[in-house]
Amino acid sequence: MKKRKMIQWLSLVGSIIVIGMFQSTTVKAAEIFETNFSQEKGNWLDIKGTSKTSLSENQLVISNTTQGTSIESVSILQDTPLKKTGEVEMSFLYEGQKNFGVIFRGSETDSATWQSFAYNGDGDWQLGQPGGKWITTIKGSPLVKGKTYRLLVRYEEKKIMAYLNGHLLYENQEVNYPNGNGSIDGDWQGKIGIRLFGDRVTLKVVALKNGEIGSIPLDPEESNDPTEAEAKELQQKWKTNLVGDFEKNPELLNDPDVIAYTQKLSEQANELYGKLNKESSRTYLWEKVASDTASADITTQFANLSVLARAYGTQGTALYQNQQVGTDIVEALDFMVDVRKYDGKKYHGNWWDWQIGVPQKFIDILMIMKDELTPDQLAKYTQVISRYVPDPYKQLYGKPQGTFVDLHFIPNFQTTGANRTDLALTIMGLGILQKNGDKLSVSGESIKEVFALVTKGDGFYKDGSFIQHGDIPYTGSYGNVLVKGTSKILGILANSKWNLPKDVTDSFVTNVNNAFIPLIEKGEMMPMVNGRSISRATSTKTTGFGSPTMYNLLLVSEFADPSANSQLKESVKYWLKENPAYYYTNARDFKDLLLTKQVMSDETILGKEKPFLGSKLYGAMDRYVYASGDFSVGLSMYSNRISSFEAGNKENKRGWHTSDGMLYLFNQDQQYGEGYWPTIDPYRLPGTTVDTVKLADEVSSFTTVRSSEKQVGGATDGKNAAIGMALNKAGTKNNGTVLPMDLKAQKSWFVFDDQIVALGSGIQGTTSASIETVIENRMLDSNSTYQLLTNQGEVSSNGEQTMQANEWLLLSSSQKNQSIGYYFPQEETITLVKEQRTGKYSDINEGFPNSQVYTENYQKVLLNHGQKPIDEKYAYVLLPNATKRGLENYAKQNRIEILSNEKATQSVKDTVTGITAANLWAANQTVAGITFSHPASVLLKEESNKAKVTVANPLQTNETLTLNFSKAVKTVIHADENITISEDGRSAQVQTAGMTGGSSQLEVEWE
Repeated sequence: MKKRKMIQWLSLVGSIIVIGMFQSTTVKAAEIFETNFSQEKGNWLDIKGTSKTSLSENQLVISNTTQGTSIESVSILQDTPLKKTGEVEMSFLYEGQKNFGVIFRGSETDSATWQSFAYNGDGDWQLGQPGGKWITTIKGSPLVKGKTYRLLVRYEEKKIMAYLNGHLLYENQEVNYPNGNGSIDGDWQGKIGIRLFGDRVTLKVVALKNGEIGSIPLDPEESNDPTEAEAKELQQKWKTNLVGDFEKNPELLNDPDVIAYTQKLSEQANELYGKLNKESSRTYLWEKVASDTASADITTQFANLSVLARAYGTQGTALYQNQQVGTDIVEALDFMVDVRKYDGKKYHGNWWDWQIGVPQKFIDILMIMKDELTPDQLAKYTQVISRYVPDPYKQLYGKPQGTFVDLHFIPNFQTTGANRTDLALTIMGLGILQKNGDKLSVSGESIKEVFALVTKGDGFYKDGSFIQHGDIPYTGSYGNVLVKGTSKILGILANSKWNLPKDVTDSFVTNVNNAFIPLIEKGEMMPMVNGRSISRATSTKTTGFGSPTMYNLLLVSEFADPSANSQLKESVKYWLKENPAYYYTNARDFKDLLLTKQVMSDETILGKEKPFLGSKLYGAMDRYVYASGDFSVGLSMYSNRISSFEAGNKENKRGWHTSDGMLYLFNQDQQYGEGYWPTIDPYRLPGTTVDTVKLADEVSSFTTVRSSEKQVGGATDGKNAAIGMALNKAGTKNNGTVLPMDLKAQKSWFVFDDQIVALGSGIQGTTSASIETVIENRMLDSNSTYQLLTNQGEVSSNGEQTMQANEWLLLSSSQKNQSIGYYFPQEETITLVKEQRTGKYSDINEGFPNSQVYTENYQKVLLNHGQKPIDEKYAYVLLPNATKRGLENYAKQNRIEILSNEKATQSVKDTVTGITAANLWAANQTVAGITFSHPASVLLKEESNKAKVTVANPLQTNETLTLNFSKAVKTVIHADENITISEDGRSAQVQTAGMTGGSSQLEVEWE
């Protein structure tokens, strides 16, 4: 640590240098104390409280500790000179803290003699000294997390000036404290230091300087703030996205799709405006929706106002530029801030409403209404939002509904995923409205890590998985929100000086393509990646999560390179073509409408090919997808890495078994549509093996359940797949209580050539309830007529019956591509149940309840393993879109050969393609002459004297997998980089560390 640094200054003899309001005779040499903490931290003395200091990465890390009822620490750096007049500069890394500052004129012997200039958070600063003498009304821009700042304080008698990064923050020739507390003590002499107070604070200090007035260069940082013109351009971009720009595009006024859109918006806004409470003594704007919590009602009120604002700003609506409507909107904003107390001071209930739900709608309103607001009004509203959203990283605690409390951000916590992008979007809006360049910068910088690939926790994974809440596959809901927020930020900042680099946007586009495209069916996200959102009432159309996904992918396409742009638009158009009118009239805003129209009218975009065909394993989130030309399959599993389901906020109350091997078959019926989730038997989901013990609805705050098993995943060559799940229900919790459930099973699905071969072994459990494997539980399409056919004839489809299935069963539909075949390689005793079920979304979701009653018919095909089974098994083949003749031929062909269905190995061979597929549950198991040293999933195809092996480690551990061959390798035709062949050609080593369960391929020619 450098104790003294001599800086020589030019001597201007006989002249006076005037620096700000200070004037000082020039000295020939100005002596500066400076430390950059590169070698030692210095000698610190706590004159109040207790601090902890250490060095880390050339920074002083200082934190306060709690001492009894006191948390304040005042620490003096004893190495610094005694000064009555001078200046101190502290350089520090801002990480979202508040209540920290620099000390000057600090006594080493008197705990009541020191003065401080400190940051209180949210752009608020204070100046003062002990004895209640404080000025707390110093205002600046909120500090931006992740940025390094230089705070310089000049002190001469009673004169104080403060600079932040070289720009004047505060000046006062004679500091007088409020409330008759006198003036600052300008004759004190002391040293410099650091003060931490109010909260537990950790501060990283980069450097400290202390010298005579004018000795420390200001070096003003070049302003990053947008000019008036730049801010206007960004605001206009945002506004145009919401309401369009008919001056630039007058032809749109006569476009029938635009007219339909504006008419729907107009009708919605007119209805809301008619119900708006305009009384001067009002206590609400719109009556509370019965299902809304107290905090959700705040969001609803702002959402309604945003509809009015969009109608006010959209040419063609009945409320366009209606001055009375404009006045009513602004008065309503004041009401929400002043009366309903969205004032930046307190909150209650769900943090999301205060930090995401309201701010996003509030910002939209301000972007549209900016010209109708005075500068004071705009400053008032943006300051309120800034208090709830100071940066993209901080998140409030959830609190009881209805009881206001002070803002309480979670300490030592950073937002992730969609929550980060939501907050960053608001920060960008504030940066535009407040003309704050730092906020514009941080809005872009903060989202970089959101779409950077991760290896654990929340975010995108290399294989396309997307996780939120630590261990929940959430591509369809949180992932969609993330893509929307990121796309808006990238789109608005494009071609500005805050634009993100091309390599960053390119990586985002790549991740979106990899994560989303295979999981979309008929324009919808597959439910298995929607988390607890599956329990929310859907649209009467079969679009569900489809419509926002389509719009979001089009937003992404805007900054994709030509190849990715074409791929995204081709994909979206393929799905849009099924129902373009819906996407026109239900666009979220004008931007969505125009992008949809553009892709539909572009004749170079054909949208003819199904965007994804083949197999894809999302190993990092225990999900699998297979897509054929006429159907798709999704498989939902869980492990010690991924939870079986998420219930929270009184949502998804019966999601207990949705990852117990649930198999989603998407054909041309209306499966998983409007009435599915409130009516499906939650104990008997297709594909699952379940303990049917009765469970209570989940009502605890948040519930997630992991398994103790690692072996969940599989191998795929891009078309065929061997997928396995070690099912273990031990430790399952219901409302936080561990159940006596102990069901175990090895479940396998082997997929090739539009066949799904399902095997089960080692099925055991000891509860008193029956253990069942659900071959099928299909919601029957009301527009179809169904028959149940077997190789022995038609089966009555009413009620419940048990029968011996010794060949095949066909659920035959009168509609094309709706029939489903089931082939039984060995005789099984099955139970057929046709039932009518009734339910409401409010039964499974109180957070977003819907009281509409749904009644649906279901056909179940069950395998009942009985009570307390020991080593039970099953085997069947699922054949989507099968016909009676096709099943008869399939049975004669006897195409599938079951090689093993035991606890140690499950394997089958497709005699037509010659592919052997296996899941090995134990070490040293042999498949087709190859012995595998560890549990693995395998695909093997042999032709003449060649073999192609696809292998994976579904445990996702770091073992080296050794393959020992029964014959020697003559030639290596292909080997992935992580595979090495022994010198004698008798074995291969596969490095599986970091593969996240991904597959490796080896192709050889035998001697």
